[in-house]
Amino acid sequence: ILVQQLVRCEVGMGMLRMRYRYQQGVTLVEVLVSMFLLGIAVIGFVALQVRALSATSESSYRSQAMSIAQDLSERMRANYGKIAKYRTANWTVMPTQDCYAVAPVCTADQMVDFDIRLAKEVASASLPSGDIVAKQCGGSSNICIYVSWGTTTTASNGAANACTTASGTYANGSPECVMLEVYNET
Repeated sequence: ILVQQLVRCEVGMGMLRMRYRYQQGVTLVEVLVSMFLLGIAVIGFVALQVRALSATSESSYRSQAMSIAQDLSERMRANYGKIAKYRTANWTVMPTQDCYAVAPVCTADQMVDFDIRLAKEVASASLPSGDIVAKQCGGSSNICIYVSWGTTTTASNGAANACTTASGTYANGSPECVMLEVYNET
């Protein structure tokens, strides 16, 4: 900001001439105000970036969870005669069946255990606190695949950290899970 200051007046040849001296620079108050405004803008930008990163990771987890659920769905489809066993299996225990090491091939029942093992391994390796289960959908006779991560569980009882309610709808809030309705075993 330039501030004009009248230095002196000179009279010459019948004209009044004024000489001005220009002050250059800014005042301390102007600097403080501009730094304050810049600080507010930077804080807003940082908050926006943090929210964007959070949304990106949430989207990535949802995409990965849906991919895991679709993979298990395809494995169930390939072993169609044993779909009911996927629903009744004990998903809390990690099966030890390894169909890659069995010669010549696994039976259909062994393949169910192997598919459960692979799905649980992939979910726990790909998602933070990842888990997967296939069970009867709430409010339906179909089988649903639930994949959860973070603090959400694969429960469908409407509890505080459950993926879905007993009727089969997503729990209140934003549960960290996906549900994929896949087959009717009849």
